[in-house]
Amino acid sequence: MDLVTEALRELLRVHALEVVVTLIVVMISYIVLTPLLSRWLGTGTAVLGLTPVPDHLLTVTDRGMEDVWIMDSGCSRHMIGHRKWFSSLNPVSTKEYITFGDNGQGKVLGVGSVSISAKLSLREVAFVRNLGFNLVSVSQLLDEGFEVRFKKGACYVLDAKETLVCSLLPFGQVFRVDLTSVSGPARCLVASPSADIWKWHRRLGHLSFDLASRLSSMGLIRGLPKLRAEKDLVCHPRRHGKMVAASHIPVSRVMTSYPGELLHIDTVGPARVASVGGKWYVLVVVDDFLQFSWVFFMESKDEAFGFVRDPVPRLRNESHKAMRAIRK
Repeated sequence: MDLVTEALRELLRVHALEVVVTLIVVMISYIVLTPLLSRWLGTGTAVLGLTPVPDHLLTVTDRGMEDVWIMDSGCSRHMIGHRKWFSSLNPVSTKEYITFGDNGQGKVLGVGSVSISAKLSLREVAFVRNLGFNLVSVSQLLDEGFEVRFKKGACYVLDAKETLVCSLLPFGQVFRVDLTSVSGPARCLVASPSADIWKWHRRLGHLSFDLASRLSSMGLIRGLPKLRAEKDLVCHPRRHGKMVAASHIPVSRVMTSYPGELLHIDTVGPARVASVGGKWYVLVVVDDFLQFSWVFFMESKDEAFGFVRDPVPRLRNESHKAMRAIRK
């Protein structure tokens, strides 16, 4: 045993530098290659027990999915899990079940109609219990005479005359229509890029349109849809908030007709250092007609009214007219 221990000590003494360098290389390789392998194998995949580096700066969580319709080419019929969007709903007499992708089943409680837009109304929509997403069946749309076109960045639904009845924008890897702000069946729900960028402009604290568009195109915020900044977009609340009032044009002629008609009053202070008499504030009273000024020193602002009472009777006695206004 002693021979083995001595041999190990001699080995470490001779090859200590090589062992340390090897350990450092292994640690650096682990730190550098793990995030790369995580991204290569897919977002959310853990490699060697290390949490993968997120590829987004921010994640936006949307409101309940009961307000969102997703275009699905894999479902056999339109289906919805919430009663509120049905314009008409009839209960089914027979037991019917929908099989989900995880082999789970949901019972069909009724069949009715739902208006997606003013031009697109879905018929034979199944009301399915425990359905977390509202699905629009591509095959059922085709059976009803509509045409569905998928292009990069958009999905279009056209009628038999090839008139656009609804367009959907991508949200992640799916196309959807958000019915959150819609009430009533007669609303047009055609997705508008300008409307989306206005909505996200307000949600992101009145972020500039160009910056919001760049964040969307770079994919730095998970859940942020594709936004396109149009020209001449102006946020009026921001513009009004940045406005600076223009200075008034100086008036050379006197607007009053007698002493005491208009008095200008203002206070100054508190001063950094009190005066010899312990005063912190200054009250200035200027007669608009005479341009005569009175200056009073005060310990606090609540003394101002008592000092104003001094020049007012004096001016009234000189002009024999009452004071009309005080401007601060």
